[in-house]
Amino acid sequence: MIQTVVKRDGRIVGFNVEKIVAAIRKAMLQTEKGEDEQLIRKIADRISCKGPEQMSVEELQDWVEVELMKSPRKEVAKKYIAYRDQRSIARKAKTREMFLSIIETKSNDVTRENANMNADTPAGMMMKFASESTKPFVDDYLLTPEVKDAVRQGYLHIHDKDYYPTKSLTCVQHPLDKILSHGFNAGHGESRPAKRIETASMLACISLETAQNEMHGGQAIPAFDFYLAPFVRRSYLEELKVIEEVQGMDYSDLYDKEITDYITKDLDGLQGKERAIQHAINRTVSRVHQSMEAFIHNMNTIHFRGGNQVVFSSINYGTDTSAEGRCIIRELLRSTDEGVGNGVTAIFPI
Repeated sequence: MIQTVVKRDGRIVGFNVEKIVAAIRKAMLQTEKGEDEQLIRKIADRISCKGPEQMSVEELQDWVEVELMKSPRKEVAKKYIAYRDQRSIARKAKTREMFLSIIETKSNDVTRENANMNADTPAGMMMKFASESTKPFVDDYLLTPEVKDAVRQGYLHIHDKDYYPTKSLTCVQHPLDKILSHGFNAGHGESRPAKRIETASMLACISLETAQNEMHGGQAIPAFDFYLAPFVRRSYLEELKVIEEVQGMDYSDLYDKEITDYITKDLDGLQGKERAIQHAINRTVSRVHQSMEAFIHNMNTIHFRGGNQVVFSSINYGTDTSAEGRCIIRELLRSTDEGVGNGVTAIFPI
């Protein structure tokens, strides 16, 4: 005898024979002969008594169809089947409208769910199709009834539900200092340790993009300026040594001299070592600016996977108050203010 019924969303509820009665009656009322209360009760009682203790909604409806086809009222079975088909179409209507909105590139919560994804492109559409198709699968087959109930009541929210089946990591912080010092293997080749600010900036990009290919969620560098600051000093020393070579001078006593701030200044009126230091600073600031410009450009333009997605990147500002750390952030802010391309606002890094 049937005791409980498994709903389509996974909930288990008590069996109610009156719902079978109502469904058969609705189908009978659409026929010329109308309803037959005795036959309705006979079919409903037979199903409720013969069925196992627990059945799914679909199994129950299949049984109703079979019993109606066995009865003298086969025309009722046809109406009942047609009704089931209509209900199935109605349940799929939301998915249909959602898919049409993706195809027609309508701007809505589905197509504009993530700032780093362009759902107007073919690859972006495919990503959204996959994403929106996976979410119902998670609801129907991967979540326990307790979790689904908690979600329905608003106690839980499953972030990036479409990635739930992949068991991938999400939202990590990158140990950029280790990567810059030791390099890393991106799976298709190795990157050597960085020596210059340009290389350090590029490795920061590669690190974020490589990890994003393997997972979902955001990628963060928690101390961007702190990690890159040593490369400002190295680049300064490199420039100072170039000036040495060009001028045929020995500035080795300046190698350990502290720089209080990396600010570009005019060289007019400067002589000797003072001029050499300022010229090296000017060249270093220019290189840092170009490196930060490249970092921002890459973070807003390089697609890391299908769907024309850029990395959802975040960095912290102001973790290093040294002259080199301030130089990194100063030029990063200037590059951000300049925008991408023809002054378009940079969305990333956050």
